[in-house]
Amino acid sequence: MDDQLTALETAFEDSGYDVIDVARNRNQIRIVLGEDRADAEQLRSIPAEVFDDADLLGVNVTTESVEGQDGMNTVVTCRVR
Repeated sequence: MDDQLTALETAFEDSGYDVIDVARNRNQIRIVLGEDRADAEQLRSIPAEVFDDADLLGVNVTTESVEGQDGMNTVVTCRVR
C-alpha cells in the first residue's frame, strides 16, 4: 500500500470509522467503510485533511452493497492527481 492509501486509511480510522478496504485504480482511490449510513459531509472532510487542495480533484460518498460483505457499506471515492 502506498503512502497516500496508508494516510487515508489512518485518517478514517482515527475519525472512528471501520475501514474494510482501501484501493487505488490510477487516479481514483476507493475506501470501503463498515458503516452503512455515515455522515457524508464529515466523510468528505477527511480526504481534504490528507491531500493538498491542488491534488484532491473530488470526493464522492455512496452507500452500496460491496461484494463479500453482508448488508450495505459506505464507499468514499477520491479523485487525485
